[in-house]
Amino acid sequence: MTVTLQDVLRQLGRDEPDYAQAARLGPDARPHLRHLIQGSDLGLAAKAACRAGTMGGADSIPLVELAARHPDALVRVAAAAAARSLPHVPTSLATTFLEDADPGVRKWGLRTVQTTHATGIKRQLEGIMKDDPDAGLREQARKVFDRLK
Repeated sequence: MTVTLQDVLRQLGRDEPDYAQAARLGPDARPHLRHLIQGSDLGLAAKAACRAGTMGGADSIPLVELAARHPDALVRVAAAAAARSLPHVPTSLATTFLEDADPGVRKWGLRTVQTTHATGIKRQLEGIMKDDPDAGLREQARKVFDRLK
């Protein structure tokens, strides 16, 4: 089945995207998701980032990494939340989330590394525990750190 940009937009353009239905589009949706993540519509970029994470498989990681470097925090938050669905979270991606300037990205990054058991992030966790201006994030980082011991 050939997947078009319009097919992807029909799924993601809803107020509440049907990710299960969108998953049926399969890997042929990846180039369109990349296009949307890089596009100017922040809402669609965030939805495309979420969809990329739920696709499954290692082929999803580059799309989530792309969204994690987006200039807008809305898309980066979506990427951090979507990373929870990846088969594994590379250390470089986890680090990107944990070192982000936006507290929402750090929050979802912490949730992601807590559930995916990312490795190589103790230094970033220690930094959040010590220096983050948000007390809630400092406590969340401490819990994640303790679980890694």
